[in-house]
Amino acid sequence: MHPAIEHSGHYSTSDGHQLYWERHGTPQGEPIFFLHGGPGGYCNNKHLLFFDLNHFDVILFDQRGCGRSTPQGELTNNNTDAVVQDIDDLRHYFGFERISLLGVSWGSWLTLKYQHRFKHRVRRGVAASVFVPVDEVFDTYDRILQQTLEHLPEAGLTLQRTYNTLCTGTPQARQAAALSWSKAHLGESMTDEQLNAFVDHSAIASIRLELHYHLNHYFFTPADMLLRVSPRMTLIQGIDDTCGMASLDWLRKRSRASVVQVRAGHNALEPTLLSKIRHTLNP
Repeated sequence: MHPAIEHSGHYSTSDGHQLYWERHGTPQGEPIFFLHGGPGGYCNNKHLLFFDLNHFDVILFDQRGCGRSTPQGELTNNNTDAVVQDIDDLRHYFGFERISLLGVSWGSWLTLKYQHRFKHRVRRGVAASVFVPVDEVFDTYDRILQQTLEHLPEAGLTLQRTYNTLCTGTPQARQAAALSWSKAHLGESMTDEQLNAFVDHSAIASIRLELHYHLNHYFFTPADMLLRVSPRMTLIQGIDDTCGMASLDWLRKRSRASVVQVRAGHNALEPTLLSKIRHTLNP
């Protein structure tokens, strides 16, 4: 059995957030941060499947407002650059001079922004199922989200209207809006009974946070157009992931990173993608 660090706690940011973290793996192993998807997602033990815990000292953390971080669903001081700064603040908190990174989906963009902004702090990294909120990718994803809502029987649902309700509606209205959103995205995989059980306070907070980021264009700025990808990075992408492939095309123009493409969709826990990520990361 491998030696394992299994600690957890909360880190207090300077602007009112408490970041939940867990530490797993081997003392003195290669320090690596895992950046989960979303926005609005959270870490769980399935994410440890990416790592050989005999080799890595793994830091999982729920991004601000997400999962077990508090205040749950908080929108104040919640933007992309703040989350990227959180990564470096946590690096300093744990006493690591340099870290490696694995980011999946939304977490891939955080990984890419971190390695650009804090070049001297990065040993190596993997960005998988990449997502870059540049206009051409954002517009495609925006259409997908809106078209998903339009298939519901409720008339006139829009992303902005759903978000407004989740922010200012009555508790009953928030529940109904979150249930509609969940039906649109999970309806085929869950029964009505399961959906009703799924849409609790945490789900409402998560959906509101996801829309907060989306409607703010993921806080993409003109400075992000200057992003460059280090040769110490590897990009892993499923070719059946439309937005991911468009993101990869944009990154290739700014990258000296290795690129690996596999027959897979977007979910990094799919066996094909999971296996490729493990093979790339683990010695």
